[in-house]
Amino acid sequence: MKYLATLATTLLFAGSAAAFDCTDCHETIDLTMHTESEATLATCADCHGINDAHTIDMEMHTPELTITECADCHAMEK
Repeated sequence: MKYLATLATTLLFAGSAAAFDCTDCHETIDLTMHTESEATLATCADCHGINDAHTIDMEMHTPELTITECADCHAMEK
């Protein structure tokens, strides 16, 4: 049991350091529309309630990050 807890903690830490591909769990995002509307991380939080389902590391992210920057780092389809 102790081994499983250590493994789970290690995987959680390793996963938190990597950018996830949102399309693994969600439909693809219309990046053209979101880019034209100048969407930011703050927009995602306000419009889609992203903070309700995800914990975002605000030491690595700022509310001003653009959807293009999110897509580049998180391998979202363009």
